[in-house]
Amino acid sequence: MAFPFRKILCPVDFNDSPNVALDTAGALARQNDGTVILLHVVPTIVAPTGIPVYADLYRSQESAALTRLQEIAQGHLPGVKYEFLTHMGDPATTILKTVRNSAADLVVMATHGRRGLSRLFLGSVAEAVVREARCPVLTVREMHPQEYLAGWWMTRNPVTATPEEKLSSINAKMLEGGFRCVPIVKEGTVVGIVTDRDLRLHTGFLDQTEAFKAMSEALITITPSTSIRETARLLRERKIGALPVVEDGKLVGVITTTDVLGALTAED
Repeated sequence: MAFPFRKILCPVDFNDSPNVALDTAGALARQNDGTVILLHVVPTIVAPTGIPVYADLYRSQESAALTRLQEIAQGHLPGVKYEFLTHMGDPATTILKTVRNSAADLVVMATHGRRGLSRLFLGSVAEAVVREARCPVLTVREMHPQEYLAGWWMTRNPVTATPEEKLSSINAKMLEGGFRCVPIVKEGTVVGIVTDRDLRLHTGFLDQTEAFKAMSEALITITPSTSIRETARLLRERKIGALPVVEDGKLVGVITTTDVLGALTAED
C-alpha cells in the first residue's frame, strides 16, 4: 500500500456538488495507470429490536445506485479504469471494510464544509475513515457550486451612507458595526465608497466633511456571479480591502478581503 497508487477507492454519496473528490481520484489514477473503485453505501435503518431493516427498498436503491455510478464515471473518469461497488450498511464501517477487502492503496473522499449538527453526523464518516483506515486517506473539500461565487460570501444589505452624510456619522457606523468601509449610495446606485483610510485622512474635520468630498469614486464593482478567485485577484492587484457587489445597477452587497480569505480557507 505505497506510492504509486494503483487501487484508489472513492466513496460517492450522490450529493449535488461537483464531485471534486472523484475528479481528484481520476487524476491520480491517470498518473499511475491505476483503477478507481467507486463505492456507494446505502445506509440501513436499524429497528428498535437491533435488527437492520433489509427491505426491497434497499435492493431497489442498490440497483439505482449502480446506474448512477455508471453515469458519474462516464462524466468524471474518461480514459480511466474503474469498478463499481454498492453495499448496504453503516457508511464508515462499510468504507473501512471495503478498504481491506479491495486492498486499496488510497482512499479519496469528500468532505462538505458542513457545520453544527450536520458536521456531527456526516463529518464523522470522513473522520472515522481517516482515523482507522489501513492506507493513506486524502480528503477533498467539496463546495456547493454557489460557494465559488462572491454572492455566497458577501455581506448582504450592507450599511450605507448618502453623499451628503457627514464623515462623523459614517465613522460612528463603522465603529458600531466593526467594519472598515461604507458604500456611498444615491437612489439605490453605489457612487463611491468611504474607507477607514479616508476617515484618517480627514481626522479633525469629520464633522465638517461630507462623504462625497472624501469617498473613492473610481469604483471597481463586481456582481454576485463573480468568482471568488477573480474577486481575490481584484482585491490584491488594486490593493483595496473591499468591493461593492452590484446587480442590475443596484448595490446588493459588499465583499471584503476577510470574506475572501474565509472562502479560500474554509474548513469542515
